[in-house]
Amino acid sequence: MKVVNDLVFSGSSDQSVHAHNIHTGELVRIYKGHNHAVTVVNILGKVMVTACLDKFVRVYELQSHDRLQVYGGHKDMIMCMTIHKSMIYTGCYDGSIQAVRLNLMQNYRCWWHGCSLIFGVVDHLKQHLLTDHTNPNFQTLKCRWKNCDAFFTARKGSKQDAAGHIERHAEEDSKIDS
Repeated sequence: MKVVNDLVFSGSSDQSVHAHNIHTGELVRIYKGHNHAVTVVNILGKVMVTACLDKFVRVYELQSHDRLQVYGGHKDMIMCMTIHKSMIYTGCYDGSIQAVRLNLMQNYRCWWHGCSLIFGVVDHLKQHLLTDHTNPNFQTLKCRWKNCDAFFTARKGSKQDAAGHIERHAEEDSKIDS
C-alpha cells in the first residue's frame, strides 16, 4: 500500500491495484493486467511499479493507466520489492533476490501471437518466450512470432535449434525505438 498526495494505492488479490481518494474513500482508478495477487506497490513520480505473485514486476503510467513495461527473470513468486536509485530490488518466496535497473527508454516487445508484453530487459523476454510460450517436452513446435513460419520437431537437436531460433527473435526483432 502506498499513499501519494490524495490517493492511496493498494495491491489486491483480485489481480489489480486500486486507487482510492484518501479523504472520501471513493474508488478512483483500477490498474489491471496482473495474473495473480499484487504484493507490492511503489510510486516513482509519474509511474507505478508493482510486484506480483506471478513472478513479474510491472510499470504503469499513473495518468493513462497504461502498462509500460514488465520485468521478469524470477524463478518464484515476488514477495517484496524496493526501489533505490533506479534499481529495482525484489525478493522471492524461495529466498532469492534480484536487482535490475529500471530503464523506460529500453523496450523489447514480445511479438508472439496473442502476447503484448513489453520487457525492459532482453534476457527477461528470452526467458518469457522459452517458459511461457514453449513447452520443453514438445514433439512439434510452430514458431508463433509475427511473420515467422518456422517449424521444429523433437528429434536430432531440434530442441536446441528451436530455443536458438526463439532467442534470435528476442535479440533481433523485439527492440522498440523510443
